[in-house]
Amino acid sequence: MGLNMRYLELRRKIREVRMWAIQGIAEAGSGHPGASFSAAEIMGTLYFRKMRYDPKNPDLEDRDYFINSKAHSAPGYYSTLAVAGFFPPEELKTLRKLGSRLQGHPVRHSEYQKNHSVPGVEYSGGSLGIGLSVGIGIALASRLDNKKSRVYVMIGDGEANEGQVWEASMAAAKFKLENFVAILDRNRIQQDGFAEDIMPIDPTKDKWAAFNWQVFEVDGHRVEQIMDALAKADETHDKPVMIIANTVKGNGIRHMANNPQWHGKAPSKKQLPLLLEELESEYLIAPSIIAGVRENYEEKIKLVEREGVELIHLDVMDGKFVPNSTFLADTIKKLRRVTSLPFDAHLMIEKPLDHIDEYIDARCDIVTVHAEACNENEFAQIKDKLIAAGISPGVAINPPTQFPEWLYPHLKDIDTVTVMSVNPGFSGQKFMPEVLPKMMALNKDLRERGFRGYIEADGGIDSVTLQQVYDAGARIFVAGSAVYKNSNSDIHSAIIELRHEAAVTLERKLIDHATRLGVRKEWMNARKHILIPYATRLGIKGELHAIE
Repeated sequence: MGLNMRYLELRRKIREVRMWAIQGIAEAGSGHPGASFSAAEIMGTLYFRKMRYDPKNPDLEDRDYFINSKAHSAPGYYSTLAVAGFFPPEELKTLRKLGSRLQGHPVRHSEYQKNHSVPGVEYSGGSLGIGLSVGIGIALASRLDNKKSRVYVMIGDGEANEGQVWEASMAAAKFKLENFVAILDRNRIQQDGFAEDIMPIDPTKDKWAAFNWQVFEVDGHRVEQIMDALAKADETHDKPVMIIANTVKGNGIRHMANNPQWHGKAPSKKQLPLLLEELESEYLIAPSIIAGVRENYEEKIKLVEREGVELIHLDVMDGKFVPNSTFLADTIKKLRRVTSLPFDAHLMIEKPLDHIDEYIDARCDIVTVHAEACNENEFAQIKDKLIAAGISPGVAINPPTQFPEWLYPHLKDIDTVTVMSVNPGFSGQKFMPEVLPKMMALNKDLRERGFRGYIEADGGIDSVTLQQVYDAGARIFVAGSAVYKNSNSDIHSAIIELRHEAAVTLERKLIDHATRLGVRKEWMNARKHILIPYATRLGIKGELHAIE
């Protein structure tokens, strides 16, 4: 379960985790959104991409174990289990209610109290500082029983103030528990405020290394970095592993992010539709490295990686399907060693089925083929090969092309639909505004038919046209010339501009929605510190000033 989940499906499921968690918290009127949201990628990557388990058989003999030591993140933990298939997600709406098995802290599942515990929960959490010790016990027992099980324990950085955590860390090192991985949710906020003001734990990495742990440090909201660290953990011998995951408490909802007041506070039910809309509006920026002056592709990747982009877009042209030619799979394979960022390969080639194995071997994360270059049978074979390899399948259509009816039966397996807003084959072309009605209509049609993937806008995307395609439903933005148009120093400004325009567009949509719901003033009050930088653009400067 979860071992071959493709990248975009993984992101979608993590988004679902946050959405179900916030629904449960809002319905309950209490809970911990901050801790649930900071840990969403950690738990999602483990359950949807790494761990061995069976929701239909929670007591599977050789299963992997997850111990949620920071148990107040229960809403996010329950939601992860629900999306993983242990129980129906709709049950999240009973969170903390009388008679519900989804209480404020999880209870270890057992037949004795099956009506009050959740399948998949391995540890009854509450008091902090204990889960690491429990996990070490499970890891020792698994080793004695010659099981292949691996044990993963998530702890909080406030929890690292507890002395028992450091006693346990000594024990894990003493017993050389190579089947044991601890993950520190380093969100820097605990119950009463910022962790560094209450009891600093830095230098965190040096401390765990001094206790003879193998330590890796990652961005805890980058699933590719988490996966890379987990792979390295598998290769570590004779010592336990600590993954320090740097996260943002409340990540996903901008006014909750890095805000101590949302440690254990529930949002208003009236504002819930706005929160769900914001979560659904997640977007990805994908610079196309063929744009701009010809230079080293490796350097182009490194430059945008430092700016925090989500994807690297790889335009593959064979000189046949389109007039120009670029690199092919062999170049992508060489570039793979440069970064852990996901590769979004757009194949503008003839007969993609004949070459699909090459792009699987090159370790692309998303592979998009053109509807104009294959028929239904060929696409079905391409899609099946990609899914079997854990790669997100995508389909692209040129500006004159309508979405083929033969693709509708495959929608549940398609992770991205790319709508070309230029004629493919040349970089630097101007955006074709006539594509916008088509994109908007297609997005509506596909959603009504159950499509759960991303609409990708490719061609002429810059800080102006991004707003237009965002409004039309696109959530992956391929930006070539807008990013690489001039010198390297402009790349930083270009990425900031793109993100700013996306943020302005989102805030406008949310305010309009809040107005329709009759909660405009309340929403703007909750969101005030977020809205101030956009007030002039949004025309709300006076309103914000009037809000105390």
